[in-house]
Amino acid sequence: MSENNKSSQLTPLNRVLSPALNLHPPNTPPSLYPSALSHFTSIPWCADLLLSKDSPYGVGPAIPFIPQCFNPISPEHDQFVGATLASERGLKHVLSFFRPDDETHLRDPARPITRVDTLFAAGEGLSGYHDIIHGGMTMTMVDESMGTVNEINTALGKDGLVHKLSSVTASLEIRFLRPVPVPGVVWVTSWTESIEGRKTRMRCEVKDGQGAVLAEGASTWVALKPSL
Repeated sequence: MSENNKSSQLTPLNRVLSPALNLHPPNTPPSLYPSALSHFTSIPWCADLLLSKDSPYGVGPAIPFIPQCFNPISPEHDQFVGATLASERGLKHVLSFFRPDDETHLRDPARPITRVDTLFAAGEGLSGYHDIIHGGMTMTMVDESMGTVNEINTALGKDGLVHKLSSVTASLEIRFLRPVPVPGVVWVTSWTESIEGRKTRMRCEVKDGQGAVLAEGASTWVALKPSL
């Protein structure tokens, strides 16, 4: 296989895992999705986020997916989150989800998904101070969570330059408001603020199970030119 062919396969479309969307990347660990779904639905407040049909942010139960960062295509890609941090004492599970605005939203290529939630099952090995997650880990979750928004739109084949190309973080800002406890589940809600050419501006909130905001993030993403 040529290098160009290899590069063309390393896209979010290949690694986003979602049985609900019929997205089944090759060489995905069989237990990756069911174990994450089982873990989070066993926690009442997470189950409510995933299964409730009553949400101000869309219709029906959530559509879950495993983001690319937690389903590496090879030992040379997405290793920081998907391998190095993936352990019982690190990140045990990661699951993203969204709700379409209405019954036609998913199938309309002109209407991207603008809001994605991500749940992180964080272990005690991610602490800085006792029972408080390391600030650098919070930034990692913020960065990865905001990246899922364009990622799922690429997987769904949505229109727009930023959804046809891979994007990378150009800038990242964060405000730490309260300690993020660990071990436990960290909930990050990310949304698109604007898209201008190859640039996407995102914002997010890091929350606990009661919805209290623990940190706020903002970032700019730039879609890579096809030649890169």
